[in-house]
Amino acid sequence: MVAASEKIANDPQILALLKDQSTDAAAKARWNQFLELVRIPSPSRQENLKAAEIHRRLVGEWGFTQAEVMTRADGTIPASDTNIVDGLPVYNACVVIKGSYSGRADAQQYKGQFPKVLVEGHIDVVNPEELPKTGDPSIRIKLQPYAQPVVATPEELAAIPEELSFDARGRVVENDRYATASKIFANAKEAEAGGGVRIYVPGYGDMMPSTSNAFVLAAAMKKHKIQPVYDIWICGTAGEEGKGNLAGMKQLYGFDQKAGTGSNPLNFVANFGLEGGGTVNFLGSYRFEMKFKAPVPRGSGSGPSAPEAMAAAIAKIADVKTPSELRDGAPRTTYTVGRASCEPPPAGRTIVPSCSLEVDMRSPRTETLDEIRKNIEPLFQAGASAENARYGRKDGGPEGITLELMWYGLRPAFVAESVDNIAVHAGLQSGIQLGVLTSPTVGTGSGSLNDNVPANTGIPTYQFTLASSAAGAGGHAFWEWGTRGTPAAEVERMHRVLTAALIVSGFHAADGTVVPPAIGPMGKRTREVAR
Repeated sequence: MVAASEKIANDPQILALLKDQSTDAAAKARWNQFLELVRIPSPSRQENLKAAEIHRRLVGEWGFTQAEVMTRADGTIPASDTNIVDGLPVYNACVVIKGSYSGRADAQQYKGQFPKVLVEGHIDVVNPEELPKTGDPSIRIKLQPYAQPVVATPEELAAIPEELSFDARGRVVENDRYATASKIFANAKEAEAGGGVRIYVPGYGDMMPSTSNAFVLAAAMKKHKIQPVYDIWICGTAGEEGKGNLAGMKQLYGFDQKAGTGSNPLNFVANFGLEGGGTVNFLGSYRFEMKFKAPVPRGSGSGPSAPEAMAAAIAKIADVKTPSELRDGAPRTTYTVGRASCEPPPAGRTIVPSCSLEVDMRSPRTETLDEIRKNIEPLFQAGASAENARYGRKDGGPEGITLELMWYGLRPAFVAESVDNIAVHAGLQSGIQLGVLTSPTVGTGSGSLNDNVPANTGIPTYQFTLASSAAGAGGHAFWEWGTRGTPAAEVERMHRVLTAALIVSGFHAADGTVVPPAIGPMGKRTREVAR
């Protein structure tokens, strides 16, 4: 591992790529690309506009052939066995850096799929929650001096007069406002003193800078003829935020949420996420959205109430004790009522037709998640039953409250029994080689990321970042903002991600030698699927 990281990090092809990316022109191109992509709205499960633009640029501008684009406009990856999640297509955007392995006479494969390494960041954001039905969907990128307070309402944000301009092709206009937004700073203090601005746009921090730069790295690898041994896929994934239900990763890893297992149909051998942190433990969650539906009113008499049924369910859920409250040493388990809302009565009526309740349960271990779910899930119906009983109505009858499951979300849990896996080793050693880390250590905390899926499926995983921001705040809020950081940091982070990915995939060095893959060609999986 040490020898591989040293050879890859110092290879002339790699150094030429980094020198190219270190120019002012390359820094400007990365910045412009980020601004042009981040303004395309990309709500979870409606990422089609952003995916389409990435697909267009992959072939039209970034040097790839159509055959090297692994995803399609309809959201399908033909080789995957999971192309529909929650009844919806999955709008991933993936490109391959082709390796040499499949041409070997002794090459091994899994049901026609040769080994791959995945580098991915998500393209969806929390805001807006839906694409606009009409008009130009593009997001207005607002600029605000540091001297002014952070906006408190969407109306205040909309009223900011300064914003970036874009031409008819979606290219950023390089005017005075662009020049102000493009100033580079090391931190918030320097930005405030040096005329920096808050750049308001959803996805500024989470996580379009990293994802956009992943495609910059892909194009640079193509340009500089970087050839791995195993294929490397670089993806912008769908469905990480909100109700996305990790749809993008479930497609890539063939994850069936009913079975709670992944088939890894594409045969990934390692996964590198770009959400930062180097997390090795993953907080799982079950999420439910339940609708309490009132009966159709008959005559003028009163009957069961949807708000009262929902309130009864909430009250019952509030009394539930979690495993960590009941037993010493049980993994910390939590739950919350995330949102409760009711449909307004139709004109001329007073009866609320329905109310919806969202409940989120979280734990780092599947067994405690299952325990809390077993205790909470029956209480949805218990609330409806209690309201029906107040009026002598039968459950399931036409005159009683009925219950409907609107949505179910699963982020699979994972606790690392050992961190002795190839992705962690490559992630740590690349950091040590480049002077970013001084010791091979990982944190013991848990995250909730795209990487929940590969880790639960058995795939070695580690996270990096390719972003550089001087400051930022408001992740997941309507007022998410950031200020441009140093381009040199982006290049340094590209160096580390490239080194780690090539350690695992193997690499054809400039001197004609080959750094062999650091892992075997058969990826792990928790479910087999007959073909």
